[in-house]
Amino acid sequence: MQTVPAPAQNVKAYHCTYLGLSGILAKPTSHVLFLEPKSGAVVTLSPEDVLRDVVVNGEVGETMAQYVADMAAGGYAKIACQRQMGVS
Repeated sequence: MQTVPAPAQNVKAYHCTYLGLSGILAKPTSHVLFLEPKSGAVVTLSPEDVLRDVVVNGEVGETMAQYVADMAAGGYAKIACQRQMGVS
């Protein structure tokens, strides 16, 4: 008989900018981390750094859900071309 490991804690992640760099903000443990995808850098931020230097743009899960919905509807070009224009 085997022991089943406990599921990992659900960590929320957010798109953000930190000092002008775009990346992901996450708190997998007690520390807040800024992940910069281009260089692969991981920066540990203090609570003061987050309040002063970080602009949070939205949760990664919500934006990915919207992206998938847009692609299922035919992509950005199809959505833009099928919009009804307002008639006065």
